Amino acid sequence: MALQRTRLADIQYIAATAGSIYANAAATKTYIRGLVLFNGNTTSETVKIYNVPDAAAALGASGVANQFIEQIILAKDTVFIELQHPVVLTDTNDSIQAVTTTASKVTVQILGDKDA
Repeated sequence: MALQRTRLADIQYIAATAGSIYANAAATKTYIRGLVLFNGNTTSETVKIYNVPDAAAALGASGVANQFIEQIILAKDTVFIELQHPVVLTDTNDSIQAVTTTASKVTVQILGDKDA
């Protein structure tokens, strides 16, 4: 089946504790190619993004070993992060997780491809 470039998940807020913003479906290979982040807060926010394998204790980013992005976003600013090499999720419940300074202030949209 051919790869399809798509929005992989609806735009959503990032929490102040690490949590899943995308979980890989069964029998699917997903290629994370970019993220669009918007800070709706009146102050800067720091966002950390993690690639967490399904075996890493049922969600919950397990430290800096899984972190692949840390970005400070100015107030009311939008940042597009394009990955030179995609993050590939292959197992059921492999996940992309995120955390930010203040809950419900930064939104994220994940872009990529799926091969099912």
